[in-house]
Amino acid sequence: MKSYSLWIDKKRQAIIKNNIINYKKNSKTVLVQTVYSGISKGTEKLISSKLVNKSQYQLMKAPFQKGNFNLPIKYGYINVGKIINGPKNLINKNIFTLFPHQTIYEIPIKNINLLPKNNLRKYVLVANMETAINIFWDSFSNKNDKILIFGLGSVGLLTAYFFKLQNYKNVFVYDTNINKKKYAKLLGLSYINLKQAKNFNIIINTTSNYQVLEKSMSLLVNEGKIIEASWYGSKKGNLSLGDYFHSKRLKIISSQVSQIPNHMKNKYDYEKRLKLAINSLKGKKLEKLITSESNFFNLESDYFKILNNKNTIMHLVKY
Repeated sequence: MKSYSLWIDKKRQAIIKNNIINYKKNSKTVLVQTVYSGISKGTEKLISSKLVNKSQYQLMKAPFQKGNFNLPIKYGYINVGKIINGPKNLINKNIFTLFPHQTIYEIPIKNINLLPKNNLRKYVLVANMETAINIFWDSFSNKNDKILIFGLGSVGLLTAYFFKLQNYKNVFVYDTNINKKKYAKLLGLSYINLKQAKNFNIIINTTSNYQVLEKSMSLLVNEGKIIEASWYGSKKGNLSLGDYFHSKRLKIISSQVSQIPNHMKNKYDYEKRLKLAINSLKGKKLEKLITSESNFFNLESDYFKILNNKNTIMHLVKY
């Protein structure tokens, strides 16, 4: 059976390659037809720009990627599909997996996650909702904390939304791109004028911008903390630690989705966290975070345009 997948080659070009899948029905794997995949803009731009440190090649490897971060690579981790072959009880089931951009693929049953029958589009947000949940856990926050989230990409918006689901009332958001303010309003989030921003207990940075990280230090209360949710890759920048960081006794804490925080491991494993992410995508409003879409076979020409579009929240790929 023919299948097609998206690769980034050594010249940093998007290439669609064909694959032959020889699937034989068995009890351990299923054959999946992709319905939608999502482009995780920040991560995929970093990878396609060859900005991954060599020390991180194995540590940051996606579950089903092929190739490596030095390129070429088949990468992605947002896949909504339908089972077309496998055990009888799973045929035609809708699923979410961490598979790259590919039309048809074989995957172990242990790596599939069942989805509802309808409204499948919004489930391209599942992976980034998992990231949002980890950020929430890593914040060690309480409902009296005053919290600011920098960056209104899919991770920033979903993080703020998850805090809202937990009935936090004192969470504010900001992005330098004023065009993204409408998405905060859509989700009922509190957008703040940066000139009025001060005295936060916690600031969450999702921007991959060193200047934002440094600015955050001046906006925190004494012994406040920054949750750094960005992946900078090999990008270098200046950070002054001799100013507010020192005098205010501040903390900078990394949040990274590939691990469950230690204090949550007694309650959650990866499967339970993913189910929480799926169940947290409530309401049709979240579909509005899908700000653009295209056909899979147009990705050769469109992929880098998508990555460089500053107004994109989540891009949906149709198959």
